[in-house]
Amino acid sequence: MDLENIGSFPLSYGEQDVMSMLKDHMFIFFGQAGLNPLSTKDWKKGIFQLFGVEVIGLPDLNKENYILASNHISDFDAIIIGLLHPKIRITAKVGWTKNEELMQFLRLHYDITGFFRTHEIAALPDSKKGEAKEHNFKQLRKIRAYLKEKSEPRHLLIFPQGTISDINKNSIERINPGYAKMALANDVKIIDVFIEYPKIGAKTRIVCGLPYSVSNSSCDFRQDWLNQVVFLQNMLCSVREPVLREKHLYNNKPGDIYF
Repeated sequence: MDLENIGSFPLSYGEQDVMSMLKDHMFIFFGQAGLNPLSTKDWKKGIFQLFGVEVIGLPDLNKENYILASNHISDFDAIIIGLLHPKIRITAKVGWTKNEELMQFLRLHYDITGFFRTHEIAALPDSKKGEAKEHNFKQLRKIRAYLKEKSEPRHLLIFPQGTISDINKNSIERINPGYAKMALANDVKIIDVFIEYPKIGAKTRIVCGLPYSVSNSSCDFRQDWLNQVVFLQNMLCSVREPVLREKHLYNNKPGDIYF
C-alpha cells in the first residue's frame, strides 16, 4: 500500500497497525520531503502538508484553557488536531497508551492520556474491573490539575462519540456527556470541532465553533453537541464521504450490532 492509495482504505487501525503505518509509509514521505519526523516542528509541517490541513474559525488558543470536543472519524483525528497548539492533552483509548512501541514515537509530539472505555471495563474479569476504574479516576484527577493550571494555555482534546463513527448517523446514546461535566467541574469553555474525513494528498478541513461555557449541571448537552458539529460540517461544501470499517459503520445507535 503506497501513500497515494491509502485514501481508499479505512483510516482506522489496531495500535500495532498504526505503528506500521507510520514506519512503513509516512516516515518515507517525511524523508522524501526533507523533513525530520522526530522534530515536532517538522512533524507538524509534514502532517499538515500530507493531509492538506485547512483550519477554519479556530479561536485564539493562547487566551485561556479550553476543551476541544471533536467528532471522531479516523485514527488520524488526534494526530492532526493535537498539533493545533503546543499544549493539547489528548484523551485516547488505553490500548494506545499501553503500546510502548507506539508511545515511544507519539510522546515526542503529543501529550496523551489513556482511558478504559465502559465496554472495555465490562469485558474485564471481575478481579480487574476495580483496577481499571481506579486508573480512570487517577487520569481524571490529573486532567483536573492540568486544566486548573493557568500559568500557560492548556487544552484537552476529547472525542464525545467515544469511538470512530459517522456524526450524521449518531443517536444521542452514542455521545458521552463527560466532556460537558469536565468543562463545568474545571471552569473551562468548550470549543466544538468538526474534522473532515482525512485524506492524503487532498484538503482536510477542520471547522471550529465559538467557545461557550457550561453553567447547568442538570442539562444534557449531547443533542446540542451533535447539532452543533453537524452545523459546522454543513458550513463546508462537498464534505468528503468517510471510508469506515464494518464495526464503525454499525455503532451509531442502540440495537446496532457493534454499539
